[in-house]
Amino acid sequence: MLEASGFDFRNRHPHELVVKLAKACGLQKDSSGKTAWDISLDLYRTFAPLKQTTQTMAIACVELAARLEGADLSPIIGYKGIDYQRWTTTRAEVMGTSLLFSPYTFLLLL
Repeated sequence: MLEASGFDFRNRHPHELVVKLAKACGLQKDSSGKTAWDISLDLYRTFAPLKQTTQTMAIACVELAARLEGADLSPIIGYKGIDYQRWTTTRAEVMGTSLLFSPYTFLLLL
């Protein structure tokens, strides 16, 4: 019934896009890149895959990993950051996805 009403179950996994964005933003493979990958795996323990697009989830994973690892955020957010229109998302959607994940960030810090 949900598919007939237009609900799209074909949400792609963000893992490939997380790797591409992490490389494009210059994140270190061993630290921030691995953290972004781990966050993308844990993302499916939240409601984010039901609420957001693949691009939004991938950008949120990369940004959250950079914040947790203390990496430079200028390639991700701000004037020279990720172009949200290119990825058909908004800053508000990315922040909403990050807020869905906030209870799990404390577990990553332990």
